[in-house]
Amino acid sequence: HLYQVAKGLRFRSLVYRMQNLSEIENMTVGGIGGLVEVSIMQSTNYWKNAKQQGLPFTLDPRVTYRGYVSNCVNFVSCTVWQFGVNGVIKKSITGGKIRKLSAGEEIFAAVGAGATSAILCSPLELIMIQQQRKGGSFMSAISGINSKGMSMWRRGFLMTAGREGVYTGGYLGVTPVIRSGIQEAFPDWNEEICRLLGSIAGGLFACYLSHPADTIKTCIQGDIEGSRFSTHLGTAKVLFEQGGIFAFYRGAPW
Repeated sequence: HLYQVAKGLRFRSLVYRMQNLSEIENMTVGGIGGLVEVSIMQSTNYWKNAKQQGLPFTLDPRVTYRGYVSNCVNFVSCTVWQFGVNGVIKKSITGGKIRKLSAGEEIFAAVGAGATSAILCSPLELIMIQQQRKGGSFMSAISGINSKGMSMWRRGFLMTAGREGVYTGGYLGVTPVIRSGIQEAFPDWNEEICRLLGSIAGGLFACYLSHPADTIKTCIQGDIEGSRFSTHLGTAKVLFEQGGIFAFYRGAPW
């Protein structure tokens, strides 16, 4: 899960400052970080999606960078949303006061920010995945989706909300709890080391817990014709028949 761990490390390097920033500052920081991340990690995103759908592996950047613009728009807008909404929820919990949030408060804010971001990232990932499978431009992918009916834009939404809720809850909620536990257990350790270890542990937890939902979502969005994957439950059944529980973790290392 190189792609998601990289995202989480970036999140945790910045998020501890969020309570001292305005919503606009939170959104700006998140947006810039998202753009840099996509530019570096686009190929790993393609390899993950390809493995989940059973597509062949390739190193050709003309293929691995398909959907790059879609992914940039996706990550910038969704990271902005998650940073902004997470900050709003936290400030509403604390009443604007600077204080340490409880573990439950941290996780609640993070899950809320992640799940609601599906409003943006689900349709944008649908565009990206269609480009990765079929090639073509951003606008041609939109036209192809529209040709199947407007209901196609809801395809994979529930799994996207679930994935982002779990994933963001892990990185922005569980990670600080783990970091605090490490600091309490090893008070002499450097704060940055504790933050790094907490980010890695929380990242792996969030990535693997959310990966089954991501696999179902990717398969559904890649097959808008519904030839193999028509519904969430039907997709889960097909995947399980293909490879048991391990089928839901295809592409996980990426």
